[in-house]
Amino acid sequence: MTTQQAATTGRPDGYATGRATKQSIVARAAEAFAQKGFYGASLRGIAREAGVDHSTLLHHFGNKTALLLAVIEWHDAQHAPPEMPTDFTPEDLADGFVHVAERNREAPGLVQLLSTLSAEAGTEGHPARPVLQERHQVLVGVIGGMIRSQRERGALADTGASPEERAGLVISTWEGLQVYDALHPGAVDVPGMLGEMLRREFGIG
Repeated sequence: MTTQQAATTGRPDGYATGRATKQSIVARAAEAFAQKGFYGASLRGIAREAGVDHSTLLHHFGNKTALLLAVIEWHDAQHAPPEMPTDFTPEDLADGFVHVAERNREAPGLVQLLSTLSAEAGTEGHPARPVLQERHQVLVGVIGGMIRSQRERGALADTGASPEERAGLVISTWEGLQVYDALHPGAVDVPGMLGEMLRREFGIG
């Protein structure tokens, strides 16, 4: 039903209204999870901040875990890098990740969210653990794959550590820099330092 049709029939556009309600709930949930963690945030509190009934929240998401996964998906959509060419170069990949770091710097609340969840998810059984592990595996595959390719081309020396181990170092350093920047705003240039690290790991100037 279009907005014009809704106005004609006197009925609200339920789809658009429902989508806006879900977006509002997810945004409020992101704030709550960032501030209090998964276990500290309550569904009733999130519903109250979103201006909806507790039953409405449950209607859209069912349970707290489903809401958490929706928040992580929303976070990733907000920070998705620009489309990269199918056959990208080491420079393309480094620049893409630097762009993500620049966007992260403009949204400290979202970075705080992921940092809080990552710390909590170190505990077995945390509902975000599988999703965050998968996110890391994807990054390790992309970064490690480039390091391996550069070694095979002879553009990068083999330092002894596997490409996956080097990728893990890059990812953990990046996340640590973001946490440090959250505690000491402006003390470090996260995008700049990430760019330097990636270019060094990829063997490019």
